[in-house]
Amino acid sequence: MSKLHLGAQLYTLRDVCKNEAEFASTIKRVAEIGYKYVQVSGVAPMPPRYIRDVCDSNGIKIILTHTSPSEILNKTAEVIENHKILGCHAIGIGGCPYGHGYDEYMRFCSDYARAFEEIRDAGMVFLYHNHRVEFQKYNGVWGLDLILQNTPADAVKLTFDTYWAVSGGVDAAQYIKTHADRIFCTHLKDMAVINNEPVMIEMLDGNINFDTIMAECETGGVKWHFVEQDVVRIDLFESMKRSYDNLTARYKFE
Repeated sequence: MSKLHLGAQLYTLRDVCKNEAEFASTIKRVAEIGYKYVQVSGVAPMPPRYIRDVCDSNGIKIILTHTSPSEILNKTAEVIENHKILGCHAIGIGGCPYGHGYDEYMRFCSDYARAFEEIRDAGMVFLYHNHRVEFQKYNGVWGLDLILQNTPADAVKLTFDTYWAVSGGVDAAQYIKTHADRIFCTHLKDMAVINNEPVMIEMLDGNINFDTIMAECETGGVKWHFVEQDVVRIDLFESMKRSYDNLTARYKFE
């Protein structure tokens, strides 16, 4: 059984992280809500040392990033050094940089093989984030599984997005159960139906069965979880607080 840790995906707050002053104010408010961990993604370009210092001063630890795929491919050593400054050993991307299809996934696995190895040899891990499209099948195999099958298990893991998995017709809890050893963290994102359309909503206000998802994470050793909501219909910080309060009232996080 794994202890669960809850963090904030800063992509949700990208509109209030457009410069250094906004970033500092936002991190302070994230900490005041109760979050102890963040994923750095979607924020304005800032020196890694500044990002680290702001987070440190608010008791926030950076666990992972979303980083430019081209920089990972072409400036691997620099990316690694920047993550050392951040105090973060998980280097992620938001999706396949070549688009989506069998050939695109196989090209990605081949082109980035050297970067995967360099990141692993530096004591870090590369993370791939799924959307719905990775659950299209090719010869009976999901695109996401093609990526897992063609990358080293000790170098490449997943940021498993619950909303997009369910949107793709996947039993998210079962996928976690089957692939727990390849999942570094989740993006916790709930789904509701409004005007006959699926929409993102604050955690546990929607229809996804997170009891089974969190149980499989606990059993399988998936300990890192980040609240992310691409589209927010209320105040951004109210949204992050509601998700935090709902989750911490229902599940035990360290």
